[in-house]
Amino acid sequence: MLRPSLQSLFAVCAFFSVAFANALPNNGPAKYETVVVYETITTCITTSSVYTISAPATTCSLSSSGVIIPPSPPPSKSTSALSQEYTASTVYITTVKTVTSCASTVQSCPATEATHTYVVTDTISSYVTTCPVTTTQTPAGPSFSSYPVSPSPSPSTSVSKSYSETESYGPTGPSFSASASPSASVSKSYSETKSYGPSGPSSSASASPTYPVSTSTVSSVSSLATYQPTSSSTLSPSVSSSVNASASYTTASSSSAVSSSYSVSSSSTSSAVGSPSSSPAYSASKSTSSTVSVPTSSSSKTLTTSSSTPTPTACSYWMENIKHQGIAPFAGSGYQVFRNVKDAAYGAKGDGVTDDTAAIQKAISTGSNCPPDGTCQSSSTTSALIYFPPGTYIISTPVLMHYGSSLIGNPNCPPVLKAKSTFPIPGNPNYSTYIVDGNAYGNTGNLAYGATNTFWRQFRNFVLDTTAVRADANILGLHWPTAQATSVENVVFKASDAPGTTQGGMLSEQGSGGFMGNLTFYGGSRGLDVANQQFTMRNLNFHNAGVAIKQNFNWGWVYKGISITNCSVGIQFEASADGQVGVSSLTLIDSSIVNTPVGISLQRANEDPTTPSVESLIIENLSLTNVATAIGILGGTTLLAGTTGTSNIAGWGRGPSYTATGHTRIQGNITPATRPGVLKTSTGEFYQRSKPQYETSQASSFVSVRSFGAKGDGVTDDTAALTSAINSALSSGSILFVDAGYYIVSSTIYIPPGSKITGEGYPIILASGPAFTDINNPTAVVRVGKSGGEKGTVEWSNMIVSTKGAAAGAILIEWNLDATGLAPAGMWDVHTRIGGFAGSDLQLAQCPTGTFDSRNGNVTMTSANLPQKCIAAFMSMHVTKYAAGLYMENVWLWVADHDVDDATVTQITVFAGRGLLVESTAGSIWMYGTSVEHHALYQYQLANTANIYMGEIQTETPYYQPNPDTAIPFPAVASLNDPATASDAVGLRILSSNNILVYGAGLYSFFYNYNVHCSDAGNGDWCQPRIFSVEKSSDITVYGLQTVGTQNMITVDGNDVASSADNVGGQHFVDTIVKFTQ
Repeated sequence: MLRPSLQSLFAVCAFFSVAFANALPNNGPAKYETVVVYETITTCITTSSVYTISAPATTCSLSSSGVIIPPSPPPSKSTSALSQEYTASTVYITTVKTVTSCASTVQSCPATEATHTYVVTDTISSYVTTCPVTTTQTPAGPSFSSYPVSPSPSPSTSVSKSYSETESYGPTGPSFSASASPSASVSKSYSETKSYGPSGPSSSASASPTYPVSTSTVSSVSSLATYQPTSSSTLSPSVSSSVNASASYTTASSSSAVSSSYSVSSSSTSSAVGSPSSSPAYSASKSTSSTVSVPTSSSSKTLTTSSSTPTPTACSYWMENIKHQGIAPFAGSGYQVFRNVKDAAYGAKGDGVTDDTAAIQKAISTGSNCPPDGTCQSSSTTSALIYFPPGTYIISTPVLMHYGSSLIGNPNCPPVLKAKSTFPIPGNPNYSTYIVDGNAYGNTGNLAYGATNTFWRQFRNFVLDTTAVRADANILGLHWPTAQATSVENVVFKASDAPGTTQGGMLSEQGSGGFMGNLTFYGGSRGLDVANQQFTMRNLNFHNAGVAIKQNFNWGWVYKGISITNCSVGIQFEASADGQVGVSSLTLIDSSIVNTPVGISLQRANEDPTTPSVESLIIENLSLTNVATAIGILGGTTLLAGTTGTSNIAGWGRGPSYTATGHTRIQGNITPATRPGVLKTSTGEFYQRSKPQYETSQASSFVSVRSFGAKGDGVTDDTAALTSAINSALSSGSILFVDAGYYIVSSTIYIPPGSKITGEGYPIILASGPAFTDINNPTAVVRVGKSGGEKGTVEWSNMIVSTKGAAAGAILIEWNLDATGLAPAGMWDVHTRIGGFAGSDLQLAQCPTGTFDSRNGNVTMTSANLPQKCIAAFMSMHVTKYAAGLYMENVWLWVADHDVDDATVTQITVFAGRGLLVESTAGSIWMYGTSVEHHALYQYQLANTANIYMGEIQTETPYYQPNPDTAIPFPAVASLNDPATASDAVGLRILSSNNILVYGAGLYSFFYNYNVHCSDAGNGDWCQPRIFSVEKSSDITVYGLQTVGTQNMITVDGNDVASSADNVGGQHFVDTIVKFTQ
């Protein structure tokens, strides 16, 4: 829990788009490599309603002049047994779109000819013809989303008919060009397998028959009305969007008169290959990915449509069909964890007409003991997973999330939450309203839950649409004031793009994140509005916003894979009303800005003498296209000129820069960090991989732990049942579904290579018993791969590992798996939670701060009087020396500092020895949005390891230290390379390691034996003397280091080389160093 007095009330917004295809790293030669190349080109935009009809014509015809002649409309819906099922409808649309564009001299768009001299308004006709098509099936690829590829096969056969328009605006007015390819469209798929062994490569290949498709013409589409057949085969309108390489669909079952709109787009496979004798290059693709389209820009419009027609089960998702048996043991009898908003108990329709607000709110609130009304700060007992099937849900007032609730949509056909035109708007323009409010303000002006204490929730797979509300309304899609173990993923935000709009996408404020990824923002005066301590965000796209990202306040921030297109300003650093700059440090990597006059706008041109590290900035691998000013001061100096063409910023930095022997202030080009080949893709970006949601798997592909006798009741020993379920899932090739619950284990749970495990609503593995109590003989609670290094890969998501009562010998997660040459193993939203929750026997009743607390006696703690029952873990996670190839995203290793279920979230004292220990010799480890807090010896320790990427890590040291110091109750163990006894824990220690790249690190110390004033602004940072140590290591790069409450920011081989007093940053509270190399 972070200091509530530091929570900022800044507000801002920005807009993103998603990049779903992931690329694998170059992690050494693979003995076997397989690639399947799928190519399905369908140049016909369809509305897809699956119903039984007599076979219609399957193609359009062309007149002698090349004009498309549509076939006759499909016949009426029929139930004839002799008929065939088709995915078909016929749509003829002619629309006219007025496009307003600005010349490069215009600083803010949208605008009108009346207000800006150089604005050009033009009217463009838009024609869409949709013809019946037969369903083409794209084969399912490997179940993981990224995999190595072998040398490219011979080209597949593909001819497509396409049409594109490009309109450019310059000082002399618009110019226009168009082109079309003459041939009809066909499609083939091709697969090739190559194996590399001692005798050399062998290969096999096959090709599928040509699939028939039909054609359409699409020109400069900005908005597309999609029509859907009803039960009487009439056509009724709904609203959708079109986008490059995207088709808009509407699906309905044969028994339903109402369907829901969504969009899907196809991603083609790309191959980047190395020879078998060298380290192979890797890339990956998914055959399809769910997105909502974004119109092409008004200044340059090019649209090519290429997608496959969905199968009749295109929207099918296992989560909706699987049997849900999860329980919440401490919520009371009858409590239901999983809720489908369309179930009869709640009654949502999702038909685009009915107001579903009350039904959705009922699904969220039923049984909750922690509503957002100010009566409850937090709770661990009533977690809920609220599922939304495909559909358009009309929302008339904000949907309020409760503590512990997660909202999950169907990833194949993301549900649309659409604000009703009469949505209530605050009369005060300084206040906003939201379709979904993750943490609502009460009448007192305070958030319902402290933002820095709002944990364990997810929001994913949605479209949030505010376009029906008047454009000048201050409405956003999502309000997200949260902390660790929270995520927003695969969400599209659609706001008005009308001139003068004040709509936006998302506000994230006051919290301490966290992770967000795969977000698309379109329209509005601003897209993403942020004011948090720190965050990791990746794969975000902004289109046609006034300001893409408003960075109001932060301590540290990492953006990776950001794409900003057709905005007025890319990233804008803000200042408070009294002129204070709230941004301390920002790191931007592997990103692009296109057709945006100002890339990054800062507040100050020169160093501030009282806050010299404010507005620290690192840029690495940023592509610019038609960006006049790359970096500038708001309304003033240009710090880095842009380009009218395309250029790349390899490295640029601003702020205090340190080595072990000296320091300087930088503002200008820098040499970028050297990225080890095993950490990057074939195109040079750092590897990344989104959490698997198993979109193409059916319910029959899953096995439930409850089906093997596991109870999850927090009382029964479920060790044998869990082991049986894991082994059975592996042997049958199934995915293990861990139903919600508290699963007591009395011995180690082993996860073998090849396992795929996902949880429902954060199920908890709870270690209990004598196997975990011996501090001198620590034992793993969960062991991934056998000790000594076992080859293979694993996917593990949405779970918590914990201990129950005294467990001084528990290592919560031991990772031995060696994935060298394979797809890296992964952990997504897997957390450790030690104490502070119901069922842990480590709450306020058992582990109060007591008289040892400096506020309540300040009694010296010794080995003799230390409360033994509160020694809760030996270590949170150990990546052993044999392990390699591990991807970690949104992982929080937490020792509780307070009781989550206490009405006033009272602080407690729970002891755990070590946080995350990485001893992997080979490395190849990625950490996106990870956090480790309140362990006695260290939070992160990297020892005798190499080749590690860390993106905005965050730590807190224990609140009770230095009473006792680090030796009590965990004396140093030499074989584990523990640090020597000290008064306080280390946030980050790098020992005898190399090629460590840290892109953002927030290392915080807020208390001196529960005395918070040691970290007060301007009070000398006396919580602890040092927090970051580098010892006997080389090739270390740290960007964006922030510390709080620590006198010395960096210690190298025992020498303090950077003082907090020299690097004061935002609010005179957080201290920042922009770059450290060793």
